[in-house]
Amino acid sequence: PRVCPCVMNFSTKKRPRKDAWKELQSELDEREKLEEENSAKQRRLDALRARACIEEDPTPAARHCYMDFEIGRQMGRDPQITRGRLVVELFHDLMPRTVGRFVELLESQHEPTYRASLVSKIMPGDYMVAGDRDTRLEGSMRQDHTAFVRQSVMGEAKWQLPHLNPGILSLVDGRTPRFHVTFRKMEELDGWHAVFGKVVYGFDLLKLISEQGNINGEPKQPVVMTGGGAVPEGTHPREFLKKLEQPEDPEEHGYNKKVMRYSSTYRHTGLIGH
Repeated sequence: PRVCPCVMNFSTKKRPRKDAWKELQSELDEREKLEEENSAKQRRLDALRARACIEEDPTPAARHCYMDFEIGRQMGRDPQITRGRLVVELFHDLMPRTVGRFVELLESQHEPTYRASLVSKIMPGDYMVAGDRDTRLEGSMRQDHTAFVRQSVMGEAKWQLPHLNPGILSLVDGRTPRFHVTFRKMEELDGWHAVFGKVVYGFDLLKLISEQGNINGEPKQPVVMTGGGAVPEGTHPREFLKKLEQPEDPEEHGYNKKVMRYSSTYRHTGLIGH
């Protein structure tokens, strides 16, 4: 019988592909290469996260600086002033230009400088914004901050460094010398603000500064950076630790104790004094 030419002969048998093993091997190689890149990236991220962790004993080999703060108003015959110091480890190997400029502003005796700059914003329990050179003490000199723009900050910024703990220092932006100091773990700032340091000593002062903030960020009383500088290389930062100076509690010595006086006005109510 004649077979119709329009009928096709289908087979369930798979046809062998040429170079199938080579294609499979190349896919496996690409997958292995991708896994190695991801693991290397994860190791780098873990190393960066470890830099932001709080250490029990800071290493003297790292670069450190200190910042002195005053809390209170210099008013009256006996002003109630609290003085303290923050000792900070700077990530000089990650952001050298930013750290160098930061130390210059700390050590400078003349403009541009961080001296007499106010903490302009305090979110209690969250963070503060320090180094605001636009808001300064009365009587101090002020110049336009645009003349002191941080150079190439965005190019060297490490956005992967997290705000993992209290005391993390990060830039507010790349145009001004303002910086954040966190009071807790602030995941909200990750990826938006470049981290360049962390506090190693002075957490008692951080707690007092946090208590000076209102819910809208306005400080209850002035918090001023009075000075600062770099810790010499090879010197343990513990040597620059400064004890927190707080005003004496008047009630401890009996100065503010209320004196109960007899008053005939309140005698019938059983109240003595007013």
